[in-house]
Amino acid sequence: MSTTSQKISKLLEELEAIASKLNIKLRYEVTKAKGGLCTVDGEMMFIVDRKSTKEYKLLMLARTIKEFDLSDIYISPKLREFLDEES
Repeated sequence: MSTTSQKISKLLEELEAIASKLNIKLRYEVTKAKGGLCTVDGEMMFIVDRKSTKEYKLLMLARTIKEFDLSDIYISPKLREFLDEES
């Protein structure tokens, strides 16, 4: 695994952990939709195509997570920098 791929995987893992803290259920499914956040029976779900690249999953999840109040959640400096770049 390349260094870039490892970095993307690590950032994605951290975002997935933050989503869990925000009570967002993650669903990676086969779908033709681009994916995103939705509410089903009062539960927030982030759905994205399982076949999408890790880069795409990272970008979509980052854009979703940024919409929440993250002031009480620890975010590593590398992830914070990535989120700031994605403004």
